[in-house]
Formats: sequence, structure tokens, C-alpha cells
Amino acid sequence: MESPPLAGRTIAVPETRELEVFAAMLERRGARVLRCPLVAIRDAPDPAPVLAFARAFAQEAFDDLVLTTGEGLRRILGCIERHQPELRAAFLAALGRVRKITRGPKPARALRELGMKPDIAAARPTTEGIIASLTGLDLKGRRVGVQLYGTEPNRPLTEFLERAGAVVSTVAPYVYADGADDAEVLGLLARLESGSVDAIAFTKALGART
Repeated sequence: MESPPLAGRTIAVPETRELEVFAAMLERRGARVLRCPLVAIRDAPDPAPVLAFARAFAQEAFDDLVLTTGEGLRRILGCIERHQPELRAAFLAALGRVRKITRGPKPARALRELGMKPDIAAARPTTEGIIASLTGLDLKGRRVGVQLYGTEPNRPLTEFLERAGAVVSTVAPYVYADGADDAEVLGLLARLESGSVDAIAFTKALGART
């Protein structure tokens, strides 16, 4: 029987978001996975702007919604459930009506969990992919909500939409924070220095910068 492609390899995964999904994928390919999350994802410290966006959305103030992450949609719903649960039904009804634009498979998966699907899926899971998918569409006068990843303002996307004549509103339902345990990080560094780790796998640049 042929060995799995990563058999005998030790791979460090400094992820938080969907850590177990990513780790399980590597383990199925034979890798030994060291879990050492460096970045934590937390709810926005002030729920008021998230709730204000959700209320406007529920009142049909938007024509389009750009979902950049699945985490973002889940955090908006979580904020609603904690602070204004009676808003959930109207928010979901509005979500079903608007044109939903997704960046990559994770926001599409979050929509499927709600029995919905993207209307426009970016060909590439990047900001540039979203822009390419929207280029050529008539966006003039359309009210577009943009769910940000972390607090990154995503100027390339919002400026593209504004140049196309859209009215843009953004929401940042979560923030990135230091999620590292010092002892675990020191242990990982020691293993990297000793050569007992074959690779370290980052799924986003933020983790590498941390």
C-alpha cells in the first residue's frame, strides 16, 4: 500500500480559525500535526456598530452583501443572538433577498448552513477576485454592504465599489488578537530550531506576521 503523501512529516499549524478542520486534513495525509494557535478571533469589542449594520440590513437598506469570510457572517448572527435576538428572523429574511457575493468557499459554506447559496462567487478567493467578478456589472446606485475581515478596511474593494457608483457600508464583526500561549510558542520555536518540525503551515499572512 502506498504511504500517504505527508507520512513521517511533522507540521506545525499556528491557526485558530477552523484549526481542527485544517489539522484533520493534514493528518489524513499522514502528517503529525502540532497545534499552536498564534492568533485568536474575538467578537468586536463594541457590538453597537455591528448591531446598527444588522438593523439597517434587516430593514432592507442593502441590495448586495459582500461576505469575505464565513466567520464574519457567523459573528454577525452571534452578535444578534446575544444582544437583539428578535432581529434574527428579519436579518435572515433580508439575507435571502439580497444579492450575496462571496470570497472563497468559507463564506459560501456559512450561507449553506443557513440554507442559502452565493449569487456571485469570486473566481479567486481574494479581494482582486471579487473585483474581477463585479467588473462590468452595473453597480451605480446599489447599496452594498461589505463584511470586513478583522478591522482591515479593504480600501481596494470599497474604493472600487465607490468608483462604480455604489453606496458602500462596512461592518467589522470580529477582531484578531494574540491567542498564543507563551510556553507553547517557546516549545514550537525550540522544535523548529532543533529541526524536529518539517514545516509550518500558515493559511493567511496575518499568522506569519505574528
